[in-house]
Amino acid sequence: MNLYEQVIEKIKISQNILIVCHENPDPDAIGSGGALLYYIEETFPSKNVLLSSVDALPQDLFFLGIQKFSSALNNIDLNQFDLIIAVDCGELRRTGIVEKLNSIKGKIFTINIDHHESNKGYGDLNVVEIVSSTSEIIYRLLKSQNIQIDKKMSTCLLTGLTYDTAYFTNSGTTKEALAIASELMKTAADIRAIVRYTLKNKTRDTLRLWGEVLNQLHFNKKYQVAVAVIPKSADIDPDLFNDLKNYYLQYLQEAKFIIILREADDGRIHCSLRTTRDNVNVAQLAEKFGGGGHEKSAGFSFPGALEKTASGWKIK
Repeated sequence: MNLYEQVIEKIKISQNILIVCHENPDPDAIGSGGALLYYIEETFPSKNVLLSSVDALPQDLFFLGIQKFSSALNNIDLNQFDLIIAVDCGELRRTGIVEKLNSIKGKIFTINIDHHESNKGYGDLNVVEIVSSTSEIIYRLLKSQNIQIDKKMSTCLLTGLTYDTAYFTNSGTTKEALAIASELMKTAADIRAIVRYTLKNKTRDTLRLWGEVLNQLHFNKKYQVAVAVIPKSADIDPDLFNDLKNYYLQYLQEAKFIIILREADDGRIHCSLRTTRDNVNVAQLAEKFGGGGHEKSAGFSFPGALEKTASGWKIK
């Protein structure tokens, strides 16, 4: 059996299935996980299946109608499941439950479905393909088995695909990704809802916060690097942070790449790296600091705090 067939076979023989998204789940994590959830619910109604993360389902993704979602992944007893599927988690730590997953290793079968270049293959079964999105992989998986993709599934998948290609503007926008998007629209994927709820959904407070962050943007002319700092006091929600790093700051023409330092509540500083330059690979830089990601989009984190001084920001 090929990898896709093995995934479907594992789903068929399992009764209690947990689909795990990464922390602060984005549209690709929820889109790919949601489509897989809907497939299992509709094809195997007697099975128990749950989509979960250590963080809440973003409000701008409520339109996908996913009911079986839990933000209490930290408190879930993994031993009640006989199959765990991690989606869009480039590293095991991105699940937010590394210790729990390590404790059940060899006891509960784990499938790793992901599209990040830095994914080292932490599952018992690894479906890692360097394509536009994890949603694209789920689409290929379902189509390869002649599984009918309905409107709910197609809307989930198109949500993930559009988000991870930055609405068909970044290097993930391949002819294959565009062809899949076209096929998803043929199966009634609601592109208008996707655009309305995930792109054209900004409030005045959001725009004000963008202004505050952009006003403090630092540009290093020598190295052609732009740096944005987001202290904990800014109280920026994950959705706003994702917009800043994925759609706005990375298009700064003068910068080879951008660095966004965000101070989190967990006592760590999360560093996001973005570039649109063909000759820059930010994943290589992220990996040197224990992180990873894609050639044009990567990140890492480390313990510390941000402090503003007379000469600028410093990490302590």
